[in-house]
This record gives sequence, structure tokens and C-alpha cells, in this order.
Amino acid sequence: MTPDDFGDVARLIETQNLNPETQCLHSGEHADEIEAVFRKQPSMHFVVMRSAGVLVGALGCEVEDGRGYLQGPFVDGVAFAPAANDLWQELQAQLPAVVRWDAFLNVRNERGGAFYLEHGFRRGQGAQVYVMPAAALQPLDGEPAQRFTPGCAAGVRALHELAFADSPVSLDEFMTMDDASRCLFVCTEGNRCVGYVAASINDSPREGYIDLLAVDASVRNRGYGRRLLLTAAHWLIRECGMPQVGLTVRDMRADARRLYQRSGFELLYTGVGYSREINANKRS
Repeated sequence: MTPDDFGDVARLIETQNLNPETQCLHSGEHADEIEAVFRKQPSMHFVVMRSAGVLVGALGCEVEDGRGYLQGPFVDGVAFAPAANDLWQELQAQLPAVVRWDAFLNVRNERGGAFYLEHGFRRGQGAQVYVMPAAALQPLDGEPAQRFTPGCAAGVRALHELAFADSPVSLDEFMTMDDASRCLFVCTEGNRCVGYVAASINDSPREGYIDLLAVDASVRNRGYGRRLLLTAAHWLIRECGMPQVGLTVRDMRADARRLYQRSGFELLYTGVGYSREINANKRS
């Protein structure tokens, strides 16, 4: 993909993502926002396919810490399977080395799921995507959670290891203290960290996002989760001006889903992840 392709690819993704049967989650919903991301995000790699000068396919990947987060395949106007296979081969040839591929599709995107399974991916857990519009923001009951300070680092890291041992999201980027697009809030009892929430600003779609939320098992059902969640939502909506706040939760986290629903979040999509560990000496 070259800059001349940005607008066409953005419109293709917008069209495909309007239909649950072709939707790739976390790849954007509005063409103008998607195109803006292309123009400022050098870690995003896309390959495209044209027929008689018309864009008919695109497949992209964001590479971070050796992991490739796939977007697509997006195919329209030609047979899906051969186009998707050609895009996949070309993307692999152009990408830097990755150790793992990940994709996240709407659960109704059966053709995309079949494509990934055919190429050696494993179907993972389902997950729900929730959203809270700014108008649904609930008031905080009591004091907000505290902003992270370096003195909390050890406690937050220990809690993160227990709650999200397999998460690809790094806490380090939230601990820098000088990034206006990210923030970390904590709750403490005495000198002990009993909960944290990591929040960030997304460009496509334009929204605040709850990246991580964890509460120590010993203090659950005492209001810490709601306090953390609403503190982050108030920061994103009131201070940062986000029109909505989104988050994704795995199927296994039934307790978390109840918390989000009580706090004003509504189910938007149900998705499923696909992943594949890469052998550097073999591509297929």
C-alpha cells in the first residue's frame, strides 16, 4: 500500500466492517479515521489487490514487539479465497519477522475464520466488545482512584502478572507519565496496590479505551472495580473529550461483564480471536 491507496483502502474497510459477516474487529469503522491512522502510524503494513484499476482486496498488520496483529482479509468484488491467499503470501513477504500472528473477527465472519484455520491458526476464546457513549457516563460514588506514581510500580506489576500473565499489552507504556494519550489509575489499601486500570485514546474508531482492569481477589465485591472503571471513563470523556469508551472482555470473565453492564457499558459486538505461532523458517 502506498499513500495513493490510503483513501480507497479506508473506504473498503469501512464497507466491509458494516457487515458482521465480513467484519474484522479493532480495524476501524469510519473511513476518515482509518485513513488518518494510515498517515501517522508507520508500524501499520498493508498489501492491496486491484482488478482493472479497482481496489478489490486488502490485508494489513500492525507489528509490535514481534507480534503481528492482522486486519482483514478485506475482499470485495472477486472470489474471496484465492484473493485472500494471494494477499496473505504478499503480506508475509513484505513484513519484518514476527513470532506470532493474531486476528480478531466478528463471530459471524465465517469466511475469515475459515481462512485463518486453513492457514494453521487456532481459534481462541470468544470475546465481547462493549461501549459506553458519553451520554451514559455515570457519576462517581466517592473519591476517584489515584493517578499512578512510580511508588506503585511494584504492586501494579505484581497484580498484572496474576491477572494478565498472557496479555500482549505492556504496562510500561502506561507508566511513562509523559504520554497524554495514556493514563494509569490505582487503588491502594495502606501501602498495598489492590487494583489498577489502564486507559488510552484510540484514533480509529475515535474513542477512549479501557486496556486493562484488575482487582486483587482478596478485595473483590467491595467497589474497587467500579471505582477504577468510572475514574478512567471520566478521564477519557470529561478530560480528554472522547465521545465514547470501549473495552473488550473474554468469555471467561463473567464477573467483569456484569461490572461493565452495571457501569453503563452496552454490548456492541461478539468476536473471536485466531492466533498462530510462527516458525521463522516456514511460511504458509
